[in-house]
Amino acid sequence: MQPYTIFRPDNQTNALIFNSPHSGTYLPEGFLKIISIDPEILHFSGDILVDQLISDVPLCGATGLINNFARTYVDTNRAADEIDSEMFHIPGQPPKYNNTDKVARGFGVFSRKSYNGLNIYPEKLPFSEINRRLDQVYYPVHKALNHLLEARLNKYNYYLLIDCHSMPSYQFIDPRFTSNMQADLVIGDCFNKSCSPELSRYMGAYFSNHGLNVTYNKPYSGGFNTRHYGQYDHKDANNQQAIQLEFKRSLYMDERSLKPNDGFLPLRDIITGLGEDLNKNISGLFSSEQGF
Repeated sequence: MQPYTIFRPDNQTNALIFNSPHSGTYLPEGFLKIISIDPEILHFSGDILVDQLISDVPLCGATGLINNFARTYVDTNRAADEIDSEMFHIPGQPPKYNNTDKVARGFGVFSRKSYNGLNIYPEKLPFSEINRRLDQVYYPVHKALNHLLEARLNKYNYYLLIDCHSMPSYQFIDPRFTSNMQADLVIGDCFNKSCSPELSRYMGAYFSNHGLNVTYNKPYSGGFNTRHYGQYDHKDANNQQAIQLEFKRSLYMDERSLKPNDGFLPLRDIITGLGEDLNKNISGLFSSEQGF
């Protein structure tokens, strides 16, 4: 299994990359033999169907990048050192890993927990598994993403990474939350550090005009990809921007069966329409001082 799939336009006309790092479902046979959990449960941790929501963006001159492996096997929207050392048999003194809050909760680059808090593994994994999985999935995905972004930066003097995700609805998490207002879409720009506020608000207005309730940065301000590849707050690199889109799953799928609902095709068309809109207007959204 290749770690990723690239959907290229027949006629590339912009520097837009739509990325779906969490929609992969492939779980290797060796992985399935060592886990202590029903593998079907693991698919609820991913962004199922998001790859299909962005499947038509090449029609707008944009490029799509899709992870094929499930995020519970390797999560490429983490730093490579976001590793829980307690998951592995590490000889001697363990390396100094980045013990972030996500790692502590069981969701580092290698997941320890399922979405509902179950342990994935019955025992510690071999230390060699770390580099094996990073070499198999993590590094190839980021090498490909880097290559796509650099090629567009060289050709167009900018790039925009649109990192696409999904979030469970309050009703799925706990029916008692349904009285609380939940956005249909959370746009994350790392609080104006990864992407210009003009662009994030422009995209927000687009989705609002198509009937979605949009909020910004809370509770999702942007993951590793958005922070790492979005350089808007760097004066010498502010033409390298990234934004995160987090769609409520109940908009487009049955969250119990993980199958498309009646909202799937309309949302796909809205996302494709965003690509069409940006294809026409992105060069005019920034001043010359921003490098566009």
